[in-house]
Amino acid sequence: MGNLPSDRGGSTIRPPRPKRAPTQPPGAVLRPTARPTIALGAIALAAIATALAVVALVLALDRPTASSLPATTGKPAYTAAETAAAQRQLCTTYRLAAQAVKVETNGDDRALARIALTNAAVMLDKSASNPALDAEHRNAAVALATSYRSTTAKGSVATEAEYQAALNNIITKDAAMRQVCANVGG
Repeated sequence: MGNLPSDRGGSTIRPPRPKRAPTQPPGAVLRPTARPTIALGAIALAAIATALAVVALVLALDRPTASSLPATTGKPAYTAAETAAAQRQLCTTYRLAAQAVKVETNGDDRALARIALTNAAVMLDKSASNPALDAEHRNAAVALATSYRSTTAKGSVATEAEYQAALNNIITKDAAMRQVCANVGG
């Protein structure tokens, strides 16, 4: 039979499939189904935000204002014994810190001198933070601690005159601290 393909294992030629007719008329706009879901989500989110705003407003209006709060005296009062104990503790700490500074700053090791100044500043700051301590003792301790820190920082970067001024400041602040601790045991 000529050149016709055989049905044995060979390829067969099939006619093309017919095209499907569109389900929408031409020119019609397809509507995605996600738009109503997004709109509903946005409305729900707006409703939740409005509800939270109303709750926050109610809570804010329900709280007492500063003018309706009872007047306070400020800081709590401490007994004379508590203040004296805080002074003793500060002055004991000061004496220990000053001794360490004296020993290490008169030696040959600059690193130990800086460590002693830094440690003394931390010790004084810690002791000065006692709320039972009076302002005179606290201010003297904070001033000396600040002077210690400043001198430590200037040790590497200051001129000789600036460093000497920092040392003189330590001497002045130390004398003030020694004076406030003169009558405090410990």
